[in-house]
Order: sequence, then structure tokens, then C-alpha cells
Amino acid sequence: MSTACWHCGEGVGVSPFVARTPGGEKPTCCPGCAAAVEMIHRLGLEDYYAIRSNNGPLVASEETERTLALFDVPQLLAAHIQEQDGRRRLRLQVSGLTCAACCWLIEKVVMGLPGARSVQVNLASMQLTLEYDAAEPLFPRNAVRRILELGYRVALPGDPTWEGHQQKERRRLLGRLALAGLGAMQAMMYSAALYIGVFEGTDRIYQDLFRLAGLLVTTPVVFYSGWPFFQGAWRSLKVRRPTMDLPVALALLLAWGGSLVIMASGGEHVYFDSAAMFVFFLLLSRWLELHQRQRIQRSWQQLQDTLPLVVRRLDDAGGGDWVATAQLCAGDTVRVSQGETVPVDGVIRAGEARFNEAALTGESLPRTRTIGDTVQAGCRILEGGVDIEAASAADSSLVARIGEQVARAQEERVTVVRDWQRVAPLFTATVLALAMATLVLHWHRGPAQAFEHMLALLVVTCPCALALAVPLTLSATLARGLKLGLLIASPSQFLSLPGIRGVLFDKTGTLTTGRFQRVEWRAAADVESEWLTTLPRIAAGLERDHPHPLARAFDDLSPVPIEDLRLSPAGASGRFQGHQWAMGGAPELSRGSETCLALTRDGRTQALFWLRDQPRAEAPAVLDQLRQRGWRLRMASGDAAEPVATLAEELGMGEARSRLTPHDKAAWLQKLEQQEGPQMMVGDGINDAPALLRATVSVAPAAASSLARRAAGVYLLNEGLQGLADLPRLADRCRVVIRQNLTWALGYNLVAIPLAMAGWIPPWAAALGMSASSLLVTLNANRITTWKASSC
Repeated sequence: MSTACWHCGEGVGVSPFVARTPGGEKPTCCPGCAAAVEMIHRLGLEDYYAIRSNNGPLVASEETERTLALFDVPQLLAAHIQEQDGRRRLRLQVSGLTCAACCWLIEKVVMGLPGARSVQVNLASMQLTLEYDAAEPLFPRNAVRRILELGYRVALPGDPTWEGHQQKERRRLLGRLALAGLGAMQAMMYSAALYIGVFEGTDRIYQDLFRLAGLLVTTPVVFYSGWPFFQGAWRSLKVRRPTMDLPVALALLLAWGGSLVIMASGGEHVYFDSAAMFVFFLLLSRWLELHQRQRIQRSWQQLQDTLPLVVRRLDDAGGGDWVATAQLCAGDTVRVSQGETVPVDGVIRAGEARFNEAALTGESLPRTRTIGDTVQAGCRILEGGVDIEAASAADSSLVARIGEQVARAQEERVTVVRDWQRVAPLFTATVLALAMATLVLHWHRGPAQAFEHMLALLVVTCPCALALAVPLTLSATLARGLKLGLLIASPSQFLSLPGIRGVLFDKTGTLTTGRFQRVEWRAAADVESEWLTTLPRIAAGLERDHPHPLARAFDDLSPVPIEDLRLSPAGASGRFQGHQWAMGGAPELSRGSETCLALTRDGRTQALFWLRDQPRAEAPAVLDQLRQRGWRLRMASGDAAEPVATLAEELGMGEARSRLTPHDKAAWLQKLEQQEGPQMMVGDGINDAPALLRATVSVAPAAASSLARRAAGVYLLNEGLQGLADLPRLADRCRVVIRQNLTWALGYNLVAIPLAMAGWIPPWAAALGMSASSLLVTLNANRITTWKASSC
């Protein structure tokens, strides 16, 4: 008889390799497993073998070396590593995870390596996130080696072999579902013949033959299609935390085993059809939920797949060479020609083109962009060509972050989900207690009838509808939001929208287009004539690298080279031809909606520039829709008083404050929340980040800075404010569907449980009712994907 390997469970033959542990020698199938067992005991993690619920095969040594070779290429790893404050962050894909014990083991083993800061394994997404010291460049390779030694597989994001593995898992689930569906239909056909009395008055052997046929078709359904539920139940027992899988597995075993006993003892009522239906509808609900989540992932993955792998980067001399998109940094200039896709977020420095932005915004009509305009990665040029200065590294673009934000949104647990997770073990225990009470209550009528009523209760109370009510609705809402150009990064913030009392808007780039134009400029009376033609170019040199939208008004000029250039929120300064030049605001000289900037030389004013920014065309209609909700609208800006007051009057703002610092905006928002209640902040600039972080709901427009995007809970992917009008309406719809699903799921259980305990629901009706409840919740949640947006 073959002995099983202590580590992976494979047969070891007659001459096993031996792992020496403090508990004695353990048989293993190969030197790799022996080394893994000894390492686990050496690190003091032998509890793994007590709490694991499954064994996985060890990765072959050849595949181990191939995987490790990927982590020996710094250029390849650089595309996946994020570095900040001396820490590096790397996200990997892991396969072979079967239970929480696997996650626990990996986290414990990797955290023991030098340089480890944080290790998180997500069982749902099969992802491993490593945070480690930048001074330990070999940490990823060492961590991966440890994980491979434990028998798991690791891949970098985007590895094509990983997608193949995921497809295999999806096909396996679909195969289980197909088998369950065919088995359930066949079992119902056999049972229907018994229910309607086709064989009454005939030899009993024909009835037994149909019961035997029901057993044969139901057995693979229960033990193959239903295997994931038995695995889940066993895991929950291992960690002593009962889950929904426990009553499901118990009901399946009782239905199948009890029917087998009844059939063997000559009884008539069997429940093979109920067990098969139960498995089918449970798997159908799981498959629909998985399909919904994958729809969201595909929507942003397809966008990422459109980005070019290489791009032409220009040098100072106007030439260029082809480099990997992942190597682009902020300040690099790239050339994008007709038919190509923009690789990074940036500003057009030369040229003009018509862009197709449908992949990012859903807008089918092309838009023309020219010098000074902002473009985002993922847009494709239909006609023309441009040179784009990258605003950030390739991995910091909006497209690159969409996947991360979607993953974060899916992993975030809103309050109602967290509450359910806390009470789920209690619910499961209560169901088991009620099942025993039902058995005792009806025992006097006979064991067979008592068993039937207990089985009906276990089946009818499956809390699948309760568990799916919120996650499925949120998944459908995330998918619909992406189609409408709304990236919901924080579901908790999104669900808080109906409780908002007011909205605080930034001015420049939010309520206005952010595209300033020079209206007029004047030189000072005492300026020497030789400087007159150079002053605008000096202003352009000072403002060239400034992030404020005002600086973009000078992008069409040829800048002079500025030495010792220094940028600040108040402006810019530097040296040119032996003089100290500075550019800053002159609010006292602003005229109506026009902002004034002053250019000084050695402290004396040399020129004044008046700039104008246009309100967004859709702003009045959008603001009217928000007012109809009873929200109070206000404006907070760092600009001069007169332009702020003029725009506030034009848009009908209730209150507007000017010349505010980032701290002032956050303080005002906090005061409003204390006085009125929850507030929403809409802003696009770096100076809006503190207020965005403090607001109950924070929204960043399409052209927002990277810092504003990180701080916001919702992104508007489409240019303009139209999405701001759709956002609260979508949140209202989401809350309505969640409320409907929870009301139905709770109401169903409150009605079904007493009826099942009273013996008024047979097992087949219980399986049908439970399945119908879960399907109703799933279909109701899916209605959000067809929700229509408004048009302003």
C-alpha cells in the first residue's frame, strides 16, 4: 500500500524520501517536499499541517528555475514595482491557494525574510502584495523562492500563463454547473414519474428502478458539482468558524444519504431531485457572481491592453529613440502619430490631432486637441500627430490606476457587508439549532417525516440571497459606472451620496475649463525697448514647468532658458541674463472674470498679463440638477476675489470664498460638515487634496492631478461635469436595489422558516424556493447594468 507524502499528498512508493522533524521522520515523495517540510518546522510554522484543508503538488524544479529567472531581470521587475519613502511595493499572482491556511502560511514564511514590511495574500483575487525595504533588492526573488518551495505557483501580473490557468478554473466551474443542471433535470424527470403515480398498481420493481436511476444521476452532482461546498464546510470546521457552506453541505449529505437509507429500507419518499436542484442553483448563483466581477475586470483590462508596449521618446535635439512605455518618467516628451495610442497622461507641446477617446470615456465623437491641452493614456489619434510631455510616470496614469482602483473597490467591504460577515456565523449556528428543534418537534410523527421537515428547513434557509444582495448589486453598479465614465473607487463613499447636504466646488479646472487664454498684456512704462519682445518669452520660461492651469496660458510661446528655476504655489522665479525674474499673481489688478499675473525683474514690475478662463458649458444645467436635490452649492478657490465673485454670480452659487489655501479649504469643509452634515468635495488640483481626503464624498474630474485622483473616492472619466449629475442618481438606484434585495431576502427567510418548521414545505419546494430567491436577487441586481443616464 502506497504511503502519502506528508507535504503534498502524492504517493511516495516503497522507498520514500524522509524529512527529519522534531516530531519524527515524515515520508515525502521527493527531495523538494522533504526540504519544504524541514523548512516549515525549522521556522516554527508546523501548525500549517494542522489547519490546512488540502494539499497541493510541489512545483517542478524546472518550472521553479524558470519562474525565478523572471525575478533576476531588474528591467522586468521595474515595470511592476512602486517605490515610495524607502519602501517598494510589488503585487504578484499566486495559484494553488485552497483555503485560509495557505494564505496564513505564505504570510508567515515571507514575513520572516530580511527586509519584509508587509505581506498580504488575498484568497478571493489570488493576489499577493509585498512591501519591503528598497535596500533589499533581492527580496522579491527570495520571497518567490520560499513560496515555490511551499508548493504554490507565482506569476507577475500580465503573465499569459496565468490567464490560461484562470480560464481552466472557470471551465471547471462551468463544467460543474453543466453537470449539475443535466443531473437536476434528469433527477426531476425520474421523481416526477414517482410523484404523479405513473407506477401505481404495477410491480414495485419499476419504482425502485427509477429511484436507483435518481441515485445514479444525483451522486456525481452532489460529490463532484457540490464538492466546493464540502471543501468550504470542512475549512470552516478546521478554523472553528462556521460559514454558509456548513448548512449547505449538511443538507446535501442528509438529502443524499437519507434518501439512500430510505431506499435501502424500502421507503418511498426520496430526495435525490431536491439535492441535485439545490446544487445546480447554488452553483448558478456563484457563476453569475463570478461572471459579473469578470465583466468589470475586462472593462478596464481591455483598456490597458490598448496601450503600446514601446513609444518614441524625444531628446533635446529633436531626435528620438524607441523605449519601453514602462520606462517613461514625468517630463519625458513622446511623439504619437496617426493611428497610435497615447501611452501616458500629459500635455500637448507641439502639433494638433483628432482623438478617439471612446475607450476611456465612452464618448464616440472624436475631439480635437492642440498645444496646451491635456490628454490621457488610452486615447487613439485618428488624424494628425502630437508631441506630448508626460505629466507622470507610465504606471501613474489614470489607465494604469483604474485596475488598482477597481480591485480596491471590489475588496472594500461596506458597512452592511461587514455587519453580515459578523452575524453570518451566528446565523449558521441558529439554522443548525432550528434544524435540530424541527427534528425533535416532529419526531413523534415518525423519524422519516421528522427527517423530511428538518431537511426542508436546512434547504429553505440557505442564506445565499442575503450574502449576494449587496456584493452583486455593487458589482453591477461598478460595471455600469465604468460604462458611464464613472470610476467608483470607494463604494462606501458612493453609498453615502444620498445623505449629502452640500457640495463644495473648486473653481479652476472644475467649474471652468482650466484652459486659460491671454486676453491682454502690458509692459511697464519704464521698461527698456530691448526687453519688450522678450518679456512674454521670459514669462513662458518661468511658467513652463509649473503645474497650475494658469501656467498653460503661455505654452504656445517659445520660452527662454531660465537658470535656478524655483516653483511655489504663489508662482515661479529664476535668473535670466544676470537678473532675478519672478512671476506671481496681482489680484488687486484683476478685472471681472480675468485674472492678472505680474512679471517682475529684480523686484520691479515689468509686465502685466490678464488671463481668462471660461465656465464649462454644461455647468449651469448640472448645478441646477444638484440644487433640485436640496444640496447647497458653494465655491472655494485660491484665485483672486473678483474672478471668483463673478463666476459665483454667473453660476448662482450660494457662497464663494477666494484666496484660500489648501488648509483653508479643508477647514471650511470640516466646519460645514459640523454645521450641516455630510458634504461632497469636487476638486482637481494638488491644493484640493486635503479637502478631498476630509470630505464624506470626494470627486475628481477627468483632468485632475494624480494626487487629487488618489484622494478622491470617485473619478469622472469623461471630460466635463455631466457625470456629477449622474452620480447621485446612480447611487439612489443602487441603494433602492440593495434595499429591495435585502427586504426580499430577509422577508423570504422570515416567512419560510416558520412554514418549514411547521412541516408545510416539502424538500423539493424548499430547494425551488431557495433557488428562486437567489436568482431573483441576482437578476434584480443585474438590472442596474441597463440603467439609463440623464442628458443635460
